[in-house]
Amino acid sequence: MLSLSQSAGYAVLALSALYTDSGKLTMAREIAEKANIPRPYLNKILGRLQEAGLITAKRGQNGGLKLTRPSESISVLEVVKAIDGINWANRCFLGLPGCSDKHPCPMHSFWLKARPAIEQQLQEMTLDKVRPFAEAGWKFRSKKPDGSFPVT
Repeated sequence: MLSLSQSAGYAVLALSALYTDSGKLTMAREIAEKANIPRPYLNKILGRLQEAGLITAKRGQNGGLKLTRPSESISVLEVVKAIDGINWANRCFLGLPGCSDKHPCPMHSFWLKARPAIEQQLQEMTLDKVRPFAEAGWKFRSKKPDGSFPVT
């Protein structure tokens, strides 16, 4: 089954946890708790997203993170490229080393044909469209006996 990397999925969840309709900043701790992402892993992802210009960070008291643009103008493809690199789709579909145009794996021709359609769909899918689903998914996580969500 084809899917984005776990890191790219976490990045989409993290960005979905950021406030988009106000100037309010969100703490990384809040994102980790809400999206159930381990803090050290989240910090690496947030660094890549900041390098890509998708988020800004303010340190110190009253600090936090926010999107650099409205969520309806940030595509999932931008997020994937920020996390997995611009050549994310050029990898072998089966993950086989040595797969290339000269030495194609059994899925190579299929992947060459399917990639443009997948990239187009990811370009058209924006964070504002993903956020409601991400928010609904957060409700399905396991709660601790006191009713709070585990913080990692």
